[in-house]
Amino acid sequence: MADSFHETYSEVAWIPTMYQVGYCIGLFFISPLGDMVRRRQLILALVCITTCISVALALSRNITIFRTLAILMGAFNVTPQILIPMVADLVEPRHRACAVSMLQSGIMLGILLGRVIAGIIGYYTTWRVVYYMAIGMQTIVLCGAYFIIPDHPPKNPDLTYVDILHTMVTYSVTEPSLMQAVLINIASVAGWSNFWVTLTFLLGDEPYHFSTLYIGLFGLIGILGIFSGPLAGRFIDRRGAWYSVLVATLCLLVLQSIEMAAGGLHIGVVVVVCFGIDAFRQTQTVSLQTIIFSISEEARSRLNAVLGASLFAGQVIGSSAGSHVFLRYGWRAAAALSVGLYGWQLLVLFIRGPNCGRHVWFGYEGGFAFNERKLYEERTCADATSRSDTAEMTEVTTEARTPRDSCYAGECA
Repeated sequence: MADSFHETYSEVAWIPTMYQVGYCIGLFFISPLGDMVRRRQLILALVCITTCISVALALSRNITIFRTLAILMGAFNVTPQILIPMVADLVEPRHRACAVSMLQSGIMLGILLGRVIAGIIGYYTTWRVVYYMAIGMQTIVLCGAYFIIPDHPPKNPDLTYVDILHTMVTYSVTEPSLMQAVLINIASVAGWSNFWVTLTFLLGDEPYHFSTLYIGLFGLIGILGIFSGPLAGRFIDRRGAWYSVLVATLCLLVLQSIEMAAGGLHIGVVVVVCFGIDAFRQTQTVSLQTIIFSISEEARSRLNAVLGASLFAGQVIGSSAGSHVFLRYGWRAAAALSVGLYGWQLLVLFIRGPNCGRHVWFGYEGGFAFNERKLYEERTCADATSRSDTAEMTEVTTEARTPRDSCYAGECA
């Protein structure tokens, strides 16, 4: 690509950063529109726009234009973040986690396969062919979305775009479960990013000395972990999201401890950790999404956008801190950093117990044991009272808060 644009490698290296900046912008300012407009039309429009941008990227001859288009591509390529809350709305509450986990598995599988296929095509042909392939794939997606995605009325037709952004900020500072999920997700993504970034250094150095090709194949091991997603979703639906976060975090802590002890001694350890890290990280993701989706049915796109923003913070922290620690202190210290991050997640999780009321910030209200009644209330009350929550956020009436309070008192069960 650098040769094609007659630019240095450092100039071309900014392109992925530009895409990430655009994606962050789209996550904040476009994906929340799923709570305000018809999502079918929004999804079709976004796929159509990204297809057109792919055409422009494939034909671009100027690096400045290409980087600008990369920002636009990232901003409009937020369709998955609209689909996830949509799926949560369409399925029954008792199957919600399983459905979301299947969608997450598809998203992750697409990302991993896309990287592998793009690498193969780019190796044997040119980078422009990768974008030609993307144009064809997006056209197929556009046709499929037109015939498959159902149409539903907008969820909050009375809200303005300013109201959407305002309530998104309000939820960020007034919902204990959302803040807990954000803090856990930042640390989880940081630990995950630290592992995969430093794995390249570990496998390329002593005692393995693997080539770049062999190192890249380790990413395929994560595909096997992705297929465990639906099983994890069923566990979440049966035992509750809080306990699923606990189990996944403990497993990640154990795996990272094993890697800290023997990751640089035997390749079999690395293979096992690669599989487990992706599998339990996905379990964590779906569990956290299930927790925040129970806050309000009418604000799921906004809540998902807030949780998604924590992903970027975690990636920056994990990649930068992990690289620094590895290069200065070695692979054991980098693995110890991830162990500390998973320990922090357990601390944040235990600050607020599994049966706490919606607006309880600290403690173990309702006890620690699994509460089937509480799980039932989370599934039914959140959907029954979400409209009154939206009314409260926009200060419509004080009467709208009455049914919600009685619901969280357990009367709706």
